[in-house]
Amino acid sequence: MGSRKLRLFSGLAATLLLTLATPSVAPAETEIKTMEPGVLTVCLPRNSGVIAGKRNAGGSGFDYHLMEEIASRMGLSFSSVWFEGELEEQSDPLRDTYAMLSFPLCDVVPGHPRYVRAVGTPGYDRARLPRWVGMPQEIDQSTSFLKDVQTEFVDVRPLAVSHGYMRSTIGLVYLDGTTEPKDLNDLQDRPLAFQQGTLSGAIAMAALPPQDRQQARHFNPGASFLWQAEIEGMQLAIVDVAAFDNYRQSNAITRLKLAQWRHPFGMDIGIAVLEERKELLQSLNGILDDMADEGWLQSLASTEGLTYSLPADTELAPEITMRDLLASP
Repeated sequence: MGSRKLRLFSGLAATLLLTLATPSVAPAETEIKTMEPGVLTVCLPRNSGVIAGKRNAGGSGFDYHLMEEIASRMGLSFSSVWFEGELEEQSDPLRDTYAMLSFPLCDVVPGHPRYVRAVGTPGYDRARLPRWVGMPQEIDQSTSFLKDVQTEFVDVRPLAVSHGYMRSTIGLVYLDGTTEPKDLNDLQDRPLAFQQGTLSGAIAMAALPPQDRQQARHFNPGASFLWQAEIEGMQLAIVDVAAFDNYRQSNAITRLKLAQWRHPFGMDIGIAVLEERKELLQSLNGILDDMADEGWLQSLASTEGLTYSLPADTELAPEITMRDLLASP
């Protein structure tokens, strides 16, 4: 969900182009308050594969084109702020979102999990902004080169999340030419690669039979996981599906393929806004509902190379339990 979504929920991640009905535009009499009047400013990860990516002119990816279309249907111009969404030792994507919206750096942040602990008032008062393209700079006195001037911490404000526009799911990948696994009980004595400290890794360790668990191989989490697993000859891996889409996009000659199986546990993905922006949230929800009815999201996903799953829940996901990890189809 890119590595940013991986960090939240194994890569929760996330994201879809053909309009089958007349787009709904915010009524002229309804004023949607934004940072810059007449402009919807969106924070997007700079290098997140099929989800979003900065280009010399504009951007690419599912979330980028989704938000571009939403701005158009609102009758607003579209502006993107590109932030560094890659995994870092001190990175926390949820805190990043709270900081960016509270600063404010933008009006909305797509790719946000519809999860009870990811909205409202957090258990901390301040959060640090991630680095972003165009942040203020000053001369470094020790090197005489320009360096970024980063605001250290921001007082956070309560967040809300829109209706879901996709669902982050976890699946298995296998080496082309080998037998496709039916589920986690069908590894056929082949070691399973997983990312340590992620939701998909926790699912593997909780659900695998004892013998398969003992021979499973753990790797550090991040964008290089599947590349490392493939060059080391691993035939099977468990991963966030959007992360595999990213890998397939950047490695056209990969021999890894996505299996049909999906773990029952998933996470719906929406768009984060400040809780106080009620008109903006209402407009987002109406447009996302229209897009779902039109089949627009599935069409965009196909165009962007994203393996799409429909959102499944009307309510926010509750606390994750061991029962969720052990669930079977």
